[in-house]
Amino acid sequence: MATFETTLAVDASVEQTFAFVSDFTNAVSWDPRSYTARKTTEGPIGVGTRFVITGGMLPRRRVERFRIPLGLAGMSLPYDVLEFDPPHRFVLEGRSLLLRYRDDLVFEPDGEGTLLRYAAVLEARWLPRLWDPMIRPLFRRIGVAATRDLPAAVAEGSRPTR
Repeated sequence: MATFETTLAVDASVEQTFAFVSDFTNAVSWDPRSYTARKTTEGPIGVGTRFVITGGMLPRRRVERFRIPLGLAGMSLPYDVLEFDPPHRFVLEGRSLLLRYRDDLVFEPDGEGTLLRYAAVLEARWLPRLWDPMIRPLFRRIGVAATRDLPAAVAEGSRPTR
């Protein structure tokens, strides 16, 4: 099993941060390896909501630059919302043919901003003892890249429109 944890300072209120991040279709605005994101269930976001992210090992800019079809560059990763406690906690989990994954996000007020604790787990479904040691260092690099732009994306995406 590979794990990644980080704490991010976000220059937006905890309510704004939670609203933006819990709409996982916004993942494409901060995660360079997320190519597309869509909500596939009806109604407001809550426990049971499903998102599907199409992503891959190559950053989206490289995929676009080399004109690689998204279906070839990435894979679909379904995420189901397991916990939805605005504006405190948001937990998603999913599985593909090869992987099991879980993202656990905790939002805490920090003055006028937010401290966002992002913890993720990735596990190979087949032969985990063989694959997990290889996944661990790669998952750390992917996690750093995936969350690096999150605070700026929240600050930009949660601004009121005029």
